[in-house]
Amino acid sequence: MKLKNKLIAILLGILFFTLVLEFFLGDIYFEKYFRYSKVRELSNINFIQGDILDMKLLKEYQKNNKAFVIVMERDKIININNFNYLTIENNEKEEVILLDAFLDNLYSIEKFNLEKDDKVKIKAIKVLNQYYIPIEIIKDDQKFKDYKFNYLKENVIDLKGVITKLSQSNEKSSQSDDFLEMLLEIDINKVQNRDYMDSNNEDEFRIITKNINEFKVIIFYSYETINDIFPTMKSFFYLKGLLIILMVFLVGKILDNEIIKPITTLSRITKNIGNLNFNEKIIYNKNDEIGNLYKTLFKMNDNLKEVIQLYKDELKNNRNSQVVLEERIKLFMHEIKTPLSAIIGFSDILLCEKNSEELGIINSEGKRLLTLANNLINKENKNEKIILIKSKFNINYEIETALKIYEKELKNIRIDFINQKDIWVRGDREKLKQVILNILGNSVEFAKQNIRINFDKKMDLIILSIENDGPQISDDTITKIWSKFYSTNGEGRGLGLFISSEILKAHKFGFSVENTKIGVKFNIYITKGE
Repeated sequence: MKLKNKLIAILLGILFFTLVLEFFLGDIYFEKYFRYSKVRELSNINFIQGDILDMKLLKEYQKNNKAFVIVMERDKIININNFNYLTIENNEKEEVILLDAFLDNLYSIEKFNLEKDDKVKIKAIKVLNQYYIPIEIIKDDQKFKDYKFNYLKENVIDLKGVITKLSQSNEKSSQSDDFLEMLLEIDINKVQNRDYMDSNNEDEFRIITKNINEFKVIIFYSYETINDIFPTMKSFFYLKGLLIILMVFLVGKILDNEIIKPITTLSRITKNIGNLNFNEKIIYNKNDEIGNLYKTLFKMNDNLKEVIQLYKDELKNNRNSQVVLEERIKLFMHEIKTPLSAIIGFSDILLCEKNSEELGIINSEGKRLLTLANNLINKENKNEKIILIKSKFNINYEIETALKIYEKELKNIRIDFINQKDIWVRGDREKLKQVILNILGNSVEFAKQNIRINFDKKMDLIILSIENDGPQISDDTITKIWSKFYSTNGEGRGLGLFISSEILKAHKFGFSVENTKIGVKFNIYITKGE
């Protein structure tokens, strides 16, 4: 079965299973049984027995039902400590200001810092006959506003006086502010037991009001958070959670064995080939798209190994054969265009099915290699000028991509990436990416423990520095390091830094290499562009 069909079958199976689970269990349990059982629990008021209010049972009721309850006697809230509030002396009369909704909707650039004995002016709305919800509080030159209800004009009362008491709620409830906002919209004087939607039609809540002897009980229950639902639905969530865990584990194992591991191995092998390491064996026996990629890569690996070895042998024997050798490389590049196109095509298909970072690297690096091959094939002579396709891009992103490509080689090397922010430059993105890969690869090869990458700005220049703690370069060598076919490594090609210098010259960007206290530093001087 083809990989594409496997992915489609797996995803369709997961989708079908999830829809069945959500439709049948969700519809039956959430919409019917939960609401019925929750209303029964809320209606079971056990904290008033005769003419006695048991505060301990009231607290347990609120905690167990996750509801907000107000008990009133002769228009006075008995459990006023459920609220954050303050009292002011207004015309020799104490007024109680309920603050929870105001604090939740507070709009001010200054800290809300009222204290006892402060003189304040308050615009408020009267609720529950003798309590107030503020929409604006003024202290001296400080003005604190409720951004949500500041637009209200009707029924607004002006109060002023001295704060005689500030009190914080003893109950850690997230519903007190919603309760106060509800008072502005719903008449709770009548006995009722029904559901409401808020003014934005976003949150649903239940209001239960009862008169029990001398007490008036107001119960507010919000369906807003999932934690409100859990007490009566634990068995469902445990079952659903277990099924999802098992399903994710099973799908993860399948995707890991069938897709992730082969792609990860393919990515590692591709990086090794890019670093001219041809020793790793390529083994994949399945007859699917990844199998075709492995076979194509295996053929390209052998051919490239033979061509590189031929290149080294002929270069050692006769420097004058460079022109002929370059023509052979062009012919080879022409031959690998077909397998490269296959790699890019198959990886495009796989990317449509599953977005993988490793597969994305294979795809982008394959396209870059194909572009280089086309440029080399179309080049008529070795003195032809480099053609630049300039655009504005984030060079910081290309450095992060290069670090990802060298991730395995950097396993035991610490990377200090200073000033990691967006750095926008103008130039040929693909060619400058090649420069970064070449210089970073050189640093990876010689670094012992540490590589530093830094951006600096001076006048109209952006200076990119890549420094490693490897051995310093001798004075006679440092002047030749950008030369063609020159390498300090006996196994190196001596082309990476030469190609980089040609690309930088074409951009009219400066570049340099210098010995530092810790090792060697490469600098690129990028001219700021529009």
